[in-house]
Amino acid sequence: MTESYAIKRCHTRIYFGGPNRISGIISAIENLEISFSSSILNLSEGGLQFNQKRSEYRGLQKGDKLTLRRIIGLHELVSLTDIPMQIMWVMDNEYLDHVVMGVAFTELTSSQRRTLQSFVNAWLAAHKDNKGSQPD
Repeated sequence: MTESYAIKRCHTRIYFGGPNRISGIISAIENLEISFSSSILNLSEGGLQFNQKRSEYRGLQKGDKLTLRRIIGLHELVSLTDIPMQIMWVMDNEYLDHVVMGVAFTELTSSQRRTLQSFVNAWLAAHKDNKGSQPD
């Protein structure tokens, strides 16, 4: 990550992997037929990063608008539903088995924002030895 990119980040993100895997149900706003389950790789108050199997990739591109229908795997985040998002970047390398996308939340309610803030803070407190969180 370049220094200038790191400066733009303003929210702490947390990373999921191993036994802490979670997934999300995501759908496209413009095309309701595009709906899928995806592994969430990291999460912050500003957005999330997810991957999708190349065989299931439907050609989503930077700028496309999505909705996070729900998060599966963390009961603390059950209230985070129907959150509008926009794709900020896509990593589509033909040699990888997955396509990775970074999305920004575009409209969080104050309740959703508080839920995310509380969850991130609690996660960081519980995983103090984990060096995998950084400003988003």
